[in-house]
Amino acid sequence: MMKKQTLEQFLLEQYAPQTAKTYLFAIEHFLKMNPKAKRYGYRHIVSYMEQIAQKQSNPHYRVVILSAIKKYYDYLVMTGYRTDHPCKLLNIKVKHNQPIQVQDLFTSEELQLLLNRENRYQFIDSRNAVVLSLLIYQGLASDEIVNLRVKNIDLDEGTVYVKASANLNRRTLELLNKQMMVFSKYINESRPKLLRSDTDKLIITKLGKPMSVDSVQAMIEPLKGLFPDKKLCPQTIRMSVICNWLNDKKLPLEKVQELAGHKWPGTTEKYFKADSEQQRELINRFFPSL
Repeated sequence: MMKKQTLEQFLLEQYAPQTAKTYLFAIEHFLKMNPKAKRYGYRHIVSYMEQIAQKQSNPHYRVVILSAIKKYYDYLVMTGYRTDHPCKLLNIKVKHNQPIQVQDLFTSEELQLLLNRENRYQFIDSRNAVVLSLLIYQGLASDEIVNLRVKNIDLDEGTVYVKASANLNRRTLELLNKQMMVFSKYINESRPKLLRSDTDKLIITKLGKPMSVDSVQAMIEPLKGLFPDKKLCPQTIRMSVICNWLNDKKLPLEKVQELAGHKWPGTTEKYFKADSEQQRELINRFFPSL
């Protein structure tokens, strides 16, 4: 007889160890305060989160707690204890200027998986490798990628120049060594064979025309199966890269602001992860042990 998967194992399958640890901690406190939680309905969870809101004004921590509670009920459904999920559609409104919900983003290791997909056409493979690498290594926005010109790539210096836009500053970013051959192959071999119009745009579709923002989104669409429980799109990839620069690579705030092209440091600050010890201290305050 197969041994039933534990809640901890269930969380570790879906999240990085630190996130799983934080969620498990929150769930354990939730269960201590709510011994009948296994049978809770929607109104019970709403009432509970209202109590938390009275104690904690920062919606970021409330989102962490609710996300953990949701995963607890996901686990109950998965193990067959329940057939319904009492709070699947319950969300906490977060104002635009509040911190990014970094627990829903992707790790550097997860982003690397996006580069493993192959296409039927060699030239498309080469182009997609360029687009994906600009997303996951330089954290470019979709409109920045489609507006790149061939001249913006300097293979001698190993850089890409990104023009300013209404929302983002201009910047010159370094290409990684492993990107150099990919870019060289695309620019010198694949792109000329794809080209069907007179354009200096760097990224070309298989029909030979400049790529659009919608085309970048469509390119990501087949990869969503890698992460069925997360929202994968060019925007969340960029957000994940910025988050990883700040929290995993520990780059200074001002450096990350420069790399991301943010006009204001406050925009970059939203990507800070709350320290796990700080999270546990806060959860302890809201969920005192019995």
